[in-house]
Amino acid sequence: MTDRRLLEVKGLVKSFGGLKATNDLNFDLIEGEIHGVIGPNGAGKTTFVSQLQGQLLPDLGEILLDGEDVTRLPAHLRARRGVARSFQITSLVPSFTALANVMLAVQGGQGHSFRFWKRAWTDDALAGPAHVALATVGLDHKANAVVADLGHGECRQLELAMALAMKPRLLLLDEPMAGMGRKDGAAMTDLVARLKGRTSIVLIEHDMEAVFRLADRISVLVAGRVIKTGLPEEVRADEEVRAAYLGHSH
Repeated sequence: MTDRRLLEVKGLVKSFGGLKATNDLNFDLIEGEIHGVIGPNGAGKTTFVSQLQGQLLPDLGEILLDGEDVTRLPAHLRARRGVARSFQITSLVPSFTALANVMLAVQGGQGHSFRFWKRAWTDDALAGPAHVALATVGLDHKANAVVADLGHGECRQLELAMALAMKPRLLLLDEPMAGMGRKDGAAMTDLVARLKGRTSIVLIEHDMEAVFRLADRISVLVAGRVIKTGLPEEVRADEEVRAAYLGHSH
């Protein structure tokens, strides 16, 4: 891992009426690292990651991706620049196979519209990368399974495969362990651990055990502001953090 900053966020502000969901938020991501973001419910975590993706545009502040100002770019143009997001709630096509869902993501990442006709399903330019992405998350054996028949954990793996199929420079993981039992959660944690160093990851997650295992650095978000950024052991030992969040999670 280098010291090169792939992502820099400066003074990010996003308000909804009188509520500042992000309030002069500053953040950075070093290329190749996993940077965890934790905080209590209502801290602004999902609003923050939605602004990184381009789903929401900030009221004030800057978002720099590899030095380029992408603050006002919509989500589809950020995707072209290598930003991919795995959502807190899955957004799959239940009637399609796992392979077909990933092929859709490959097609979108290549900048094409989602136009599927009979030949597309046998297009090696789509199927090849889709199979690689499925293998990466351990779902290659379920390539031809219909999504509606997959378990919850498998659907989360599939969603991650779709994000990886876009060959992201920046991967935004929004609660990847959400709704998982202990076994599936442990499997997902192992999977994310294998991605370390392969892509740069912003990890939003409530599972403290997973965050402290996976993250190179952790930022603690409270009331839309980062109150602490540091190594996992530094964050765990910080009294302000314990009072604001960690002390209420056990």
